[in-house]
Amino acid sequence: MQLPWRTSARTGLSSGSSVVVATVTGLLLAFVAASAVLCAVSTGNAALSYQVGRSCPQSLAPAVNGLGVPPDAADRIAQDAREVAKQQGFPQTLFGAYTRTFRLDLGGRPSPWLRFGYRDDATANLRAIQGGATNGTWLAQSPSADAHIGLGPLSSEIPPVTAIYSDLNDPVSPFWCTEVATVVYNTQAGDGGSSTTAFLPTIADVANLGRRLDISVRFPVTAPKTLAEARDLAARSDRLADALRKKFAADGLTAFAPVRLPFASALTEAEKAQTNVIAFVLPLTAISLLVGLVGVGAMAAQWCQRRHAVLRLLWARGSSPISLGAKALLELAGPLVVGAAIGLVVARVALPWYAPVAELDPGTTTWAVLVVLGVLVSAAAVLTATAAWWTHRMFQAPRRRRIPRVLRLIPFELPVATAAVFSGLRLMQSVPRTGGVAPSLDAFALAFPVLVVVVIAGIAARLGRLLLAWSHRLSVWSLPSVQLAVRRLAAASTAATGVLLVGVLAVGTLAVGNSVNHAEQNSLASKSGNLIGARTSVQISTTFGQSKAPLPSTVDAHATVVGVVDRGVSNMVAVDPATFANGAWIDPERRDEMLDLVGRLGHGAAIAVGGAKTGSIAIPGFAPLHTIGQLPLFPGMPYNVGYVTARSDITSTSEINSFFLWSSDNADTVLKQLAAGRIDHIAYKTTDMALDALPFYTVQWTFGYIASVGALLAVIAAASLLLAVGARRKQTALSGALATRMGLRPATLVVSHLLEFGAVAGSVLLAGVTVGLVVSAFSVPRLDPAPWLRPVSALPNSVMFVLIAVVIGLVVVAAAGWIAVRGVRTARVGELIRG
Repeated sequence: MQLPWRTSARTGLSSGSSVVVATVTGLLLAFVAASAVLCAVSTGNAALSYQVGRSCPQSLAPAVNGLGVPPDAADRIAQDAREVAKQQGFPQTLFGAYTRTFRLDLGGRPSPWLRFGYRDDATANLRAIQGGATNGTWLAQSPSADAHIGLGPLSSEIPPVTAIYSDLNDPVSPFWCTEVATVVYNTQAGDGGSSTTAFLPTIADVANLGRRLDISVRFPVTAPKTLAEARDLAARSDRLADALRKKFAADGLTAFAPVRLPFASALTEAEKAQTNVIAFVLPLTAISLLVGLVGVGAMAAQWCQRRHAVLRLLWARGSSPISLGAKALLELAGPLVVGAAIGLVVARVALPWYAPVAELDPGTTTWAVLVVLGVLVSAAAVLTATAAWWTHRMFQAPRRRRIPRVLRLIPFELPVATAAVFSGLRLMQSVPRTGGVAPSLDAFALAFPVLVVVVIAGIAARLGRLLLAWSHRLSVWSLPSVQLAVRRLAAASTAATGVLLVGVLAVGTLAVGNSVNHAEQNSLASKSGNLIGARTSVQISTTFGQSKAPLPSTVDAHATVVGVVDRGVSNMVAVDPATFANGAWIDPERRDEMLDLVGRLGHGAAIAVGGAKTGSIAIPGFAPLHTIGQLPLFPGMPYNVGYVTARSDITSTSEINSFFLWSSDNADTVLKQLAAGRIDHIAYKTTDMALDALPFYTVQWTFGYIASVGALLAVIAAASLLLAVGARRKQTALSGALATRMGLRPATLVVSHLLEFGAVAGSVLLAGVTVGLVVSAFSVPRLDPAPWLRPVSALPNSVMFVLIAVVIGLVVVAAAGWIAVRGVRTARVGELIRG
């Protein structure tokens, strides 16, 4: 007898709905499996990129920083460092040696305060404005102008001046980033506390000055883009550091040349971030894959029902359940593999959309393929076993209840709800109230929002099934469109509740991922802006701040000057009401209120911030003050307790001696404008530098991945609804055609179908959006990595998300209604009845 197994693959393609379902199932399984691998690797690389971006490029390899080194030891340290670096595969070494600031004898008159130094390739990274020969001293423009020093001999102790270079100012080029404290003149430091550096042509020239030196040895490398590259660099750095220590010890230089590994901690933090994301993504991925495998089992059961007649015939001819299960695999494996291949490609191509960076470690895609193959093997096993078990139950085994009734009455939502409760307790316990160190992420606590969504999705599906079971009691024939819609839903209760379950899970997960993701973005921006007061904050000279002189025209359009007194728990901020809005960071939710109060400052008016007392107050150095209002927070006041007043109320005895320029421009622009306006300035901060953003990014990346899974589930839910409509097309077309023959108006038919699908979509949107936003509103403040800083993370504005969800829901309902109505209008009743 010739068995039909040889043609099974071709036979499986004869059923369009089964092909589509198998393809979509394979796509879902492959995408979830592959995206989990790719996202985990991408997250680690993104964390590394962030840490590299915060680090000086020359601090990625070992660093040697010696203080007070004897002049004769400096050259030996340089020689040892270069020799060992070449042996260990580090081709470039940057050695620097600097004196402390002192005045050079210029033939009876002292020079300005100067620091003399040498650094490899220094002159190539300076901009000469006069001269340029590299065989002499390079003097900065400031001391040259102040002391009227030009080119030529300066002192017998140093080579003649052959170039005047433009002063180095923050932000410096990457070449100087490790030398900022040495080469950038701090104009606010005391007399002799800081100076520019005069660069000499050789190390020997610096050693001849006979002063102890501060040395700097760096080994520039290419910045790693992936954790694999970073780990390789770390291993090479460890070997270089060990070799340097041994060499310095052998030459008696250990006391003057300590070796450090500054990038080791940054790599550790990046690996920790990846571990945190994996710890959360792995359980979510496992749950998603289990759901997908359950879908494979359901697909196998549906196949058995559809192929019942053929299976009975083959069983009667002696085929075993295992062989019949193998037939299911042969028929459905092709679409399943095709779907998996598509899912793998989509996961790789869409990586920039759901993962933070596109850089992957070598071999990551191979690992993703292997994981997908493993999932496919599991799916094939589930498909074969389910089909074999189903045929065994249909043809060989009597139907008996093998599961005790008590166990069957326990809903699956109960253990998930229990896990959600414990997860919520962990989430509440993990929030620190004070401190300056971000809490470690608890993967189980992070799972709370998703667990709640799973519970509500299960409850919604059960309620939907109960309502459909009770719907046969409903009699509203006065509204035939409603009555027919309810009857059709009741007849397809399994499909409807399945779509409801997946839909609520999809929309709820998408709402949670989207809300937490945007909340972390907003929180980081708000906390950073409130902490430093603006996008860019630069400390300017007290002389300019106290003079109340206007800012140059190139600066004032996007900047304001403020005076700040930081008393720890009670601060004073003095602002210019007229220019405050130009440069300060303002909480968008309180912008109008804040600007109104700031505009009323002056003549003794003050704003109380936080818990500061109101009424008449006396502050040293200010005219008598009286409060005109109260705000919960104010920019530049980290602890949000104190007062805000106008700079015009500052008296000559004021305690305010720190003045800042707050600007909405970037740091490069602001610093260039200040230099052009000849306004002395020192330290600067930006919102990018204000906080360690990695904990915020970790939560953001984690829930961004959740949002991508939710989006995929939403596509699956929409496709399931359309497939369910297609699968019931014959039945729906027959009933609709008969109803129209009996007088049902076309408009009523259209409304009836729209009500049917609209009820499912509306229930999905209502339950999914509600649970997603409610659980997000509860979780967002507790997922705040820095709750001691204000403002605390809050649920972002979700109006646009809801509108988009409603619009997409309407489109899906319209498409489903069009398919159903078109089937009715094109139906041939006679053929449907004969079929």
